[in-house]
Amino acid sequence: MKAWKVRKFFGDVVYDLRSRGLLPVVILLVVAMVAVPMLISRGSSKPSGASLLPTSAATEVAPEAERAVVAYQPGVRDYKKRLDDDSATNPFKLPVTKSSAAADSQLDSTVTPSSGSGSAPTGTGTGTATPTGSTGTVTRHTFLFHSVADLSFGDASQPLVRHKKIKPYTMLPNDTAPVVVYLGSTLDEKRSLFSISKFTEQLTGDGRCAPGPGDCSLLSLGPGQSEEMVYADGKTYRLKINKINRVIIKNPSGG
Repeated sequence: MKAWKVRKFFGDVVYDLRSRGLLPVVILLVVAMVAVPMLISRGSSKPSGASLLPTSAATEVAPEAERAVVAYQPGVRDYKKRLDDDSATNPFKLPVTKSSAAADSQLDSTVTPSSGSGSAPTGTGTGTATPTGSTGTVTRHTFLFHSVADLSFGDASQPLVRHKKIKPYTMLPNDTAPVVVYLGSTLDEKRSLFSISKFTEQLTGDGRCAPGPGDCSLLSLGPGQSEEMVYADGKTYRLKINKINRVIIKNPSGG
């Protein structure tokens, strides 16, 4: 190959590396290729035995090298010894704890038997206990209860009509043009629920609307709260919750 072609080839390579910013990298690689073998050859010429001689500091065992595993006796894994203090129990029967026994005694203490009427006693739960006689025997009774709203409803410009024991699904003010429908009350005696007619709008008051105030399909009111609404006939109606009472269902079967 001619000399000028060799010079031109290397010149193009150097120009290309310089334009790409790789010329310093190539120079460092060439220097490393020459210097590394020389350093390796110098290091191998030194005697290596001196570095392998043990010293007093090296002979001492480092704390990290000490054994961290202690002897362990697996005697506690013997199931016969581990279950000696336990008694056999029925897994399908719930154990009676002190808290449940205390709750039963508290429930019994809140119940008062009726006097002379022969009816079931009233209480705060679904199970009651009434002591009979002097022998300490206990008679168990079961009852159901529900919450009934005492409310007032009517034309806001007129005296409201009071409904002390309104039944669920009662249409107000009447079945012909129902503005609201009473759905029932919660057992905690805190809220009464009403279905609002699609012809009712402009609801204002203390109630909570679902899905939202601008589109109220379900209204929730508490004792002492009231709500006013405008019906399609142009009248403004007012709904007020006087109180919510818990009432025992005397005949749950309906027979």
